[in-house]
Amino acid sequence: MKISERANPVGYQTALVRAALRAGIDHTASDTDLDQAATEAGLRPAALAQTREVVRGALESPIDFAEDCNQDVTFAVFNAADEGRPLVVIGADGRRFVMEPHPVKESA
Repeated sequence: MKISERANPVGYQTALVRAALRAGIDHTASDTDLDQAATEAGLRPAALAQTREVVRGALESPIDFAEDCNQDVTFAVFNAADEGRPLVVIGADGRRFVMEPHPVKESA
């Protein structure tokens, strides 16, 4: 199943961040580099400038649980959730993970 940038922007952004990390590119990547990473991951290249901005932002400012203070981690997580954007997290072992916010529907 293809992820649609317009129908599921956060899912698409998350998939593109993962693709960029697999391709070894960072926040300075050109549009061409991002397009190539997307294509290699089976995604269509991003059509929206906002998508590229969100992806570059996630790549530029990962949260490092071993390095960042609790207040910085908390702020980054809640800010990403509030804005509905993916967040790159560096685990204690140095591996990178991508967190994707999912709103929870409240029961009636």
